[in-house]
Amino acid sequence: MLYDVVTPSSYRTFNVTIAQIIGLVNAVYCSELLDIYSKARRKNTIDDNGFFPLNRNYVKLKTSIKIDEQYLCDVSLSKIGLVETSKESPDTIKFNVEQFMNIIAENDSKVLSQIYKKVTLPRNETEAKALKREKQKIALKNLVDYDNDEVKNSLIDWIEVVFENCDITKETVKDFQRVLKEYTKSNTKIALQLVAKAKAFKLIKCIDAIKQYEEEQETLKSKKQVRATNFKVATSDNLSDKRF
Repeated sequence: MLYDVVTPSSYRTFNVTIAQIIGLVNAVYCSELLDIYSKARRKNTIDDNGFFPLNRNYVKLKTSIKIDEQYLCDVSLSKIGLVETSKESPDTIKFNVEQFMNIIAENDSKVLSQIYKKVTLPRNETEAKALKREKQKIALKNLVDYDNDEVKNSLIDWIEVVFENCDITKETVKDFQRVLKEYTKSNTKIALQLVAKAKAFKLIKCIDAIKQYEEEQETLKSKKQVRATNFKVATSDNLSDKRF
C-alpha cells in the first residue's frame, strides 16, 4: 500500500518544456485539462463550441491546485489563447489543444519570452482584490435557479450588469428571483421584460422593476382607451339635412 502512494504513477505528470514557458502551476493545470479534455471527447461531452464542464474540486484533488488558483490560471492562460471560460459559467471551459502544441513546438526565444510575460501575473494587492471580486460575482451567478433557460441566462446577464455599480449580495439575488417567480407565475414573457428593465436601469430589487412595468402598462392602457373613445367632430359637411 505504501508503495502505491510513492510510486511515480501516482504523481501528476506535466511537460517540462511547457513548465519553463508558462510556469509550473500553469503547466500542471494544463496537464490536467488535457486529460479531462481527452475524457470529454471520449464521452462526447464537448459542445459544438468546444466547451466542456470542469469539476473544480476534482482538479483540486488531482493537482492540489486550489479553486481560487484555478481561476487565476484561467485568467493567465486566456491571455495566450489556451483557455476560454464560458460566459454562462466559469466552470465550463474550452482548452485549445492546438495552441498548446504550438507553444511546445515554438523555438523563437523572443516569442517564448513574450508568452512568459503574458502568463506571469504579479501577485499584488490589486490582483488579489480583483480575484476576490471575480469570485464574488461567480458565486452570485451560481445562485441563479430558474426553470426557463432564457430567463436564467437573462438573470446571469443582470448580475453582470449591476455587479460593478451596485451593492448586490446573495440575499439580493435570492430575493429578486423569489419576487420574480411570485409575480410572473411562470409567464416567461413578463419575466424577461422585468429582468430587461432591471438591467437597463441597473435595478437590484425586482419590486422596482415591477413598478416600472406596471406604470408602463397603465400608460399603454390609457392610450388605448383614448383611441377607443375618439370620435369625429360634427361639421356642416357630415351633418345630414334630415330634420327630426
